Amino acid sequence: MIRRLSWMILAVLLLGIIPGCGRSVRDEPGSARIGLATDPDGSRYFEVTGLEVLPGADESSWRESVRIYTLFERDSSPDGLPPLAGSYVFTGGVLRFRPRFPLEPGLEYSARVYGSSGRFRETRFRIPKREVEPTTVVSAVYPSSDVLPENLLKFYIHFSAPMSIGRAYENTRLLNSQGQVVRYPFLELDEELWDPTGRRLTIFIDPGRIKQEVLPNKTVGPVFRAGESYTLVVSDRWKDAAGARLRSSFRKSFRVSGADHESPDPAAWKLSAPSAGSRDPLALTFDAPLDHALLQRLLWVESAAGERVEGAVRVEDSERRWSLRPDKDWSPGTYQLVIRSTLEDLAGNGVDKPFEVDLFEQVRSRVDSRLVRREFTVTPGR
Repeated sequence: MIRRLSWMILAVLLLGIIPGCGRSVRDEPGSARIGLATDPDGSRYFEVTGLEVLPGADESSWRESVRIYTLFERDSSPDGLPPLAGSYVFTGGVLRFRPRFPLEPGLEYSARVYGSSGRFRETRFRIPKREVEPTTVVSAVYPSSDVLPENLLKFYIHFSAPMSIGRAYENTRLLNSQGQVVRYPFLELDEELWDPTGRRLTIFIDPGRIKQEVLPNKTVGPVFRAGESYTLVVSDRWKDAAGARLRSSFRKSFRVSGADHESPDPAAWKLSAPSAGSRDPLALTFDAPLDHALLQRLLWVESAAGERVEGAVRVEDSERRWSLRPDKDWSPGTYQLVIRSTLEDLAGNGVDKPFEVDLFEQVRSRVDSRLVRREFTVTPGR
């Protein structure tokens, strides 16, 4: 009988039915005061004073007695929400709770001290939002020309600092010459196309409204019409990665020419070879603008030994000119200009195949891309 009674008492204690089980604070927490403190490094934590502490209080019992909740809406209730994770240290009559993760500016927090009776004292804190000075701007948009083909494939939007992700399509618009918004011009992907730095966004024009024999083009019509003018607008409501709006909105106006269905021809490019012993640039002039981003990585120079010539690449004259200034002086001899066949013009026509081919054939050709080579000679200058 005594053994059975002992097990019943232990079970009641474990279930917390006896008042005070799992608590650190006496029945009424009314004398407790909760405040927000700041470390020298700027991190915030909570301090609780005026506690009447029960004997044997430890960190596990403090988690029951002092709980901090994140309120995502002002004046909402924390009931049903999990408390913040963090560490508890009680010393010198003061309990300090340090959240595992920094408190979020702009959110409200509920701090509660529970007594063994279940009553609690609550204090609410609102972390002020950081005032961030807008500094980020749209630094460039490519193609940079003010005349673009009717079957333009994409835009590259460059920013001066990393941007927030997931807001591209609501902050980018295309206007016609009457200032009206062009409906659904872009291929809106679930995963936006950013470079690793978060500073360059690629936005595709909907291919279904470019390819001539595709249903959207027949029913809705093309996005652009030759002879018309348009404006690409980037809103200053867009926030950068630091949470600040763009310093100003950006507008790129352009006129539309006829469609381009011809592949770039490397044999037709004008090549200006440098002199041996100099660091003059090798220069290429194209008969039509090419894709700005692809020119940075799908075109290079190799020596006769197959070694890549390292140097600074520049793309200028509205993407009609490419140049390479070597890190070292040119040596006399034969070199090769190497072009990957997936290099494209503004309409997506590749060196290997125009854009207006069967889509699956185009995908295959991208996988099986080849190298196109053009030889030139570097001779000593006069």
